[in-house]
Amino acid sequence: MKKMFIYSMLIFFISCKSQVTSEQTFDSIKIKLIDFLQSKSEIDSIRANKLRNGEHTFNLRGIFNNKHKGELINGLYAFSAFSSSSRGFFIIVENNSFIILDLSTREGLDKSIKEVLDFAERSKYCVTISSEIVSRLVTVYYNKNKNILAGIDLNCERGISNTDDLP
Repeated sequence: MKKMFIYSMLIFFISCKSQVTSEQTFDSIKIKLIDFLQSKSEIDSIRANKLRNGEHTFNLRGIFNNKHKGELINGLYAFSAFSSSSRGFFIIVENNSFIILDLSTREGLDKSIKEVLDFAERSKYCVTISSEIVSRLVTVYYNKNKNILAGIDLNCERGISNTDDLP
């Protein structure tokens, strides 16, 4: 009887610990990303509802291979409202979870760079890939997010734009 109880408990604990985790797909996180864009006033409620219902296409793309369908593999993906004056954002997908990188402020850029560097180290990315990702974050922040209507980094227009006089 004691053995039967032990086996029953063992089966119970195994079944409790072995939860079925659903794999992240583009469609499974779409609603959360649409809600994020709406919270940042990138889209209004009418457009958000059309995106949720599939009346408009929601774009989430891998930054290196332009992957945009099926299962999300670990890596970095870009998304935005995809209009002429919208900000760009990224997500890190890792082990069936994701983190939104909010590049709408300088503090968000700083935090996002740290998140990317931590992810790159865990993923054992080489320095070329890591620096390319960080470069894309900085470029999107300065050229797209900081001056939304200008669409350029104003420092490149009015500030130091070459390295001739720099040490």
